[in-house]
Parts: sequence; structure tokens; C-alpha cells
Amino acid sequence: MTKFFVLLLSLATLFPATLWAGPGRTGAQILNLGGGARARALGDAFSAISGDVTTSLWNPSGIAQMPESKIRSGQTAAQASMFYTDYSAPFGEAGEGLYYTFLSGAMPLGDMGTIGATLQLQGQGTIAVTTDSPDVVREESLGTNWALTFSYADRITEHLAAGISGKMIRMVLGRESGSSYAVDMGMQYLLPFEMMPITVGAAIQNVGPGISFIDENQADPLPRLLRLGTSISLFRAKNHHIRFVSGITGYIDKLAENEEELTADLERLNAEREDKLTREQLLSDRGVGIRAFEWRHLQKNLGLEYWLGNLLALRVGYKAEPGINLPDLTDYFTYGIGIQVYLFNLDLTYGPRFGPSRERLIEATGVVVF
Repeated sequence: MTKFFVLLLSLATLFPATLWAGPGRTGAQILNLGGGARARALGDAFSAISGDVTTSLWNPSGIAQMPESKIRSGQTAAQASMFYTDYSAPFGEAGEGLYYTFLSGAMPLGDMGTIGATLQLQGQGTIAVTTDSPDVVREESLGTNWALTFSYADRITEHLAAGISGKMIRMVLGRESGSSYAVDMGMQYLLPFEMMPITVGAAIQNVGPGISFIDENQADPLPRLLRLGTSISLFRAKNHHIRFVSGITGYIDKLAENEEELTADLERLNAEREDKLTREQLLSDRGVGIRAFEWRHLQKNLGLEYWLGNLLALRVGYKAEPGINLPDLTDYFTYGIGIQVYLFNLDLTYGPRFGPSRERLIEATGVVVF
């Protein structure tokens, strides 16, 4: 239980930083991209999933229990994966060079737990440089954002797993750049229901100082998140397995507001309104403090996964982001398949529609288990 208390102490030390993250728009959006075609297909409801190397991006405790090796029976397996999304198609010529990818790996250390590492890369494309005429002088790259994460997880008891990640972040904005660091912490608990196994997961992500490009006094806070989720094994037989997953995500980057700025904003907004806003209404609209957990400010995630033996998986997911109203109901849904052949897994996801051309994205993850 020593490791459990160490993780709790770390959580208690770092949590106040999330409570007083302060006002302002978040930076380092690469940390919001998550990853993995399997997670995408399940509507990003991945905080209670375990045994998948990509879970370290959602809840670091998910790598505590890796599957059995296909080479050495009875031993847990290491995993390596690569995920790629090409954003150029939805944006046409303006999207040239836009992509998001990550490389991830995890290795069990026996009774010492599991370690993992993930490198995320976000290509920002290019911009046309002109002078006094519309003629393009040259194409200039907007640079590549990256985040490097190291994770550790272990089983505290038979039912409880805990994990922690440390990450380094580098963001580029034209010729300027900024860096920061952050910590993720998470736990998963398997409820003692033999008839229908249920895992609940919780994770706090991106706890760290803001990222600035020019002035440290104008640093943008990191996109701090609180994820809660469940994974329910609805049915399991010899060659069939149906899993239902769900999750909610709270954006806790802004749990306090500057009173002087709040008063000034309230006066400015009420100057042109007949029905005056109250301080409480403005805080509620902005999702400040405990109001960040109002239902309208939460991201909602649902997913359903069916495995036929260990060969084929069919997946469908639903994801609703706060403040984003998509034109069609189908835009909230994602679909995907998974194919497993000996040591190699290939996961593909289709949707949702994205960009000015409203094209659907196709995302892929390759995982090697050995």
C-alpha cells in the first residue's frame, strides 16, 4: 500500500494548482487531441479501459494490466503503437501539412508495475508569405508542436490500479515558441460484480504551469481535465464479448475568476442589456468554479464494442462537446473496426465530419503486442 499513499500525496500536493488555475483561454491544444482509433470509435470514452497502450493518453492507470504475451504464455505483454490522422483533406489546399500522430509504447516490469512513453506530434502546415503584392514570395512552415509523456502504473490491490504521467510540452507559434510541463494522475477500480464486471476510472490531466510565447505574465493555462468513466462487460462467452463504455469530462482550467475583471465584464455586458446578468449567471455561463461541472459544460462520451473471438471488433461511439452544436445528429457518432492478426492489431475509425468541406476523417492505429 506504500505506492498508493505516495500517489495520494502527489495528488493532494498538485490538486490545488488545478483549483486556482485562473482565468484565460487554454493553450497547448495538442493535449486535447487524445488519440487512438479505438478510443475515437468509442466516442473517446476511454478513461476506464485497461490493457491498451493508448490508455496512457486518457488515464495512466490503464497500462497497469497488460494482456498476456502471445509469445511467452503466462507473461504479460509489451505493446507499441502508432496513430495517424491527416487533416489536409477536409481543408483542401489550406490544410497542406496539417496532421496529428503519436508513437506509444508500454513495457511490464513484473511486480514493479508498468512503464510507458508517448510522443505526440502536431503538424501545423504552412502559410504563404507575401509582400506588397498578392504574389507569394515563399511558403513558410508554421512548425510542429510536440508533447513527450512518460508513464508509470501498477496494481495497488487486486481490484485497484493507479498511474501517474509526467509530460514535457513544446508549442510553436510562427517564429515564437513556448514550453511547459504537466502531470496526469489516474485510478481504476474493478467493482466486485462477477456476473457483470464493471470498472470505474478517474483521471486528472495536464496539471502544470501555463505556457507562454512572449510574456510570462500572459501565459495560457494548460487544458486541465477531470475524466470520469465506466467500462461494463455486458456479455462474455467463448467467442463473443460486448463492452459498453461511458464517460464525462470536466474542463477545470478555470475554477477561479479575477474579481476585478469579472466586475468590469459584468458592467460592460449589462450596459447593453435590458435583462441584467447577475454575477452568478455570468459565472455559470463561463463554467467557473464548481459550475464547470454543470451538465451543459461537460463533454459526454458513450461507446459500444463487440469482439468476435480475438479476430474482429466492431465499434460505435457518441461524443458531445460543450458549446459545439453540430448540424446533423450523425455528426456526433463515430464508427470503427479492429482486426487482430497474431501480434498485430489494426484499428480504423470513420467520422465525424470535419473542416470547411465537411469531409469525414479516417483515422488508423497500428498496435504490436509481443
